[in-house]
Amino acid sequence: MDNECTELDRRVLAHARILQTLIRYLAEDRPEILIRLTFAFGIGHNIGADEQDYLSTEQCGESFIRAIEEQILELRIH
Repeated sequence: MDNECTELDRRVLAHARILQTLIRYLAEDRPEILIRLTFAFGIGHNIGADEQDYLSTEQCGESFIRAIEEQILELRIH
């Protein structure tokens, strides 16, 4: 069972990296894409009252968008 979870984790992380890179490339030419994604997914922190480690879909989306923003900043610095 652990191997299946580990494989699933790796697949999800790989897909996230691919999507972040694609969105970063798109945002270089069309910055409004990132603004629209931030508006759609980067609003609010809905942590469950009974669950300390609970992450909502919105929080995952916000984290995803932040990672793209950090990649864009790194490209501008270098």
